[in-house]
Amino acid sequence: MSVARLKQAAKESVSGLPREFWWLWTSTLVNRLGGFVATFLAMYLTVDRGYSAMFAGLVGALHGLGGAVSAVVAGVLTDRLGRRPTLLVSQVSTAVTVAVLGFVQDPVAIAVVTCLVGMTSNASRPAVQAMIADIVRPEDRVRAFALNYWAINLGFAVSAAAAGLIASHGYLTLFLGDAGMTLLCAVIVFAKVPESRPERGG
Repeated sequence: MSVARLKQAAKESVSGLPREFWWLWTSTLVNRLGGFVATFLAMYLTVDRGYSAMFAGLVGALHGLGGAVSAVVAGVLTDRLGRRPTLLVSQVSTAVTVAVLGFVQDPVAIAVVTCLVGMTSNASRPAVQAMIADIVRPEDRVRAFALNYWAINLGFAVSAAAAGLIASHGYLTLFLGDAGMTLLCAVIVFAKVPESRPERGG
C-alpha cells in the first residue's frame, strides 16, 4: 500500500468523530500511560517487600476480584448517577488508593488496599463505554471503540516499558506516578468531557 493510501486510510479512521470523544480518548491514553502498578505489582511484593509468590498471587487475585465486582456496581451507577460522576469518582478514588498502596506495609492492609485498587480502577470502564455509545453516532461506534482499544494498548505498551526505568528509582515512584497520571485523567474529564447520559422520558 502506498504512503498516500495509508494517509487516506488513517484520515478516514479518525475523521468525523466528536471532540468530546477525543478528550475521552486522551483521558484513556493518559490513564494507561500511567498504569505502572498493575504491571509490577507481583515483582514489588516479592522483590521489594520480600513476600512469597503465594502471597503475591493471592493479592493479584484480590485485585481481579475487586475489578469484577466493581464492573457490575459501576454499570448500575453509570446508569443511575451518570457517566461523568461515575468516571470522576472512579479516577479520583483510584489515585487515592494507588498512592496509599505505596505506603502500607502490613500484609492484610496490602491485600485490602489492592482489592480496593482493583475495584476503583475498573469502575471507569462501564462509564467510558457508555459515554462512547452516547456521544458517537451509531455508524461510527465500531470505529470509536476500536480507537479506544488502541489507546488502551498503546498506553499499556509505553507504561510497561517506562515502569522498569521508573522502578529503578524506587517502587514508591511508580505508585505516586500512577496516582498522578490518574488524577490528570480526572482533570481532563472534569474540564473537557460533559455528561452524556440521555434524558429519561417520563
